[in-house]
Amino acid sequence: MALGSGLTGELISSIYWPGGERTIPKGWTMGSHEKPLRVGVPAKGAFNQFVKVAYDQGHNQTQITGFSIEVFEAAVKQLPYNLAYVFVPCYGSYDEMVAEVHNKSLDAAVGDTEIMADRYVYAEFSQPYIESGLVMVVTVKPELKESRFIALSAFTKTMWIQLAGLSMSTGAIIWLSEYATGNEQFTNNSFLQLIGSILWLSITIISFSQRENIKNGTSKLVLAVWIGIVFVVGASFTAVLSSMMTVPRLQPSILDIDYLRNTNAVVGCNGNSFIVRYLTDVLHFKSDNVRKIYSINDYPRAFETGVIKAAFFVAPHAKVFLAEYCKGYTISGPSFKLGGFGFVFPRGSPLAVDVSEAILKVTQSGHINTLEKNMLYLSNCTSSTSSHEADDMKLGPEPFSGLFQVLGGIIGVAFFISVVRLVRTTGINIHDLVQIALQVKRICMLAWFVLAECCIRFCWRSEGS
Repeated sequence: MALGSGLTGELISSIYWPGGERTIPKGWTMGSHEKPLRVGVPAKGAFNQFVKVAYDQGHNQTQITGFSIEVFEAAVKQLPYNLAYVFVPCYGSYDEMVAEVHNKSLDAAVGDTEIMADRYVYAEFSQPYIESGLVMVVTVKPELKESRFIALSAFTKTMWIQLAGLSMSTGAIIWLSEYATGNEQFTNNSFLQLIGSILWLSITIISFSQRENIKNGTSKLVLAVWIGIVFVVGASFTAVLSSMMTVPRLQPSILDIDYLRNTNAVVGCNGNSFIVRYLTDVLHFKSDNVRKIYSINDYPRAFETGVIKAAFFVAPHAKVFLAEYCKGYTISGPSFKLGGFGFVFPRGSPLAVDVSEAILKVTQSGHINTLEKNMLYLSNCTSSTSSHEADDMKLGPEPFSGLFQVLGGIIGVAFFISVVRLVRTTGINIHDLVQIALQVKRICMLAWFVLAECCIRFCWRSEGS
């Protein structure tokens, strides 16, 4: 008997209760197969993606599924002991479900229950398994982009600078090539006349309206490539500008909460949620202006008929709504920070600590993120137009880089041929040629600087207007 008692004592001493305690907890039952925990779930939630209670006639049983259920079951698997439980549908509000946990009618509650300070008086919460906050969702209105310099928005700043540089380079090399071959229309008596002729030629060749007669074959080759680039770039400019002027920019129809309060506008929210009292007690909406809505599918109808001007959701619900109805709605105004979604336990329950630790493990494993992506934010929209898509239409030099490189190579070859011809016809020595090249370099650098500054200022003014 002594030996048996010793073995029994060793076995009992090796038991670890929830929370890491070796002593038997008093007053708490952790759930067994004979008496499983009664875990309440919201049966009338507006967002079935989190908890869905449905009766299966084929199997004659109630099916309870959803994101919150999956997270709870994953957390239970992380516990160092077996936890038997059954889900019990609750047909009241979320506050009533929390009160049932407080009254010991339920042993716990699982769902999209917001962690609130006033609820801590009656129950304890686990670590939040998803972040939350109160946000306002409104309809969007189309708005065309208005700007005095909208034409400059078709290309990026870099694109404008490179186009101007290529135009000046093309005009300069054509002038130099024609001058080297003795074309009388390209002779100037002063330095200022020379610069003026090059700049004028750079501008006129864009529209092929130059009055000078091009005779040299090298000049014609450069001009032919430049004409091709102008046609391609011009067609792209027209297409982008047309899109930017016709594609609507989606803007929120209401920008702040003060407008709703001042105009006595009616707003909607989940009728079973804490949001009803939050809107009246914290945001100071009149109770008559708060419309209770009990299904995610009723919000679009309320917006379309003008019953509500805005809807207030907790952030996870708002994301689900926008994923379901992504066209025509957007989040507007400030966001009010909240505690997040958590599981509910009676005050003092060791399960709150153990489940919180299990939630952290599930979160760090990435499983909750996977569940969010697969169960909550699946969009039904094949395409959408956001407010920044028109800005993304701006064309940069990348699509034309190949053409620009070809033109740059031809300009380089033409410059070398023109210099050789100039040396032969004028008899200029190498030293004088180097000095001329240095002067030309300084002029080009100054022209580039002025050109870049002008383009940047015009583009900034365009964006600001």
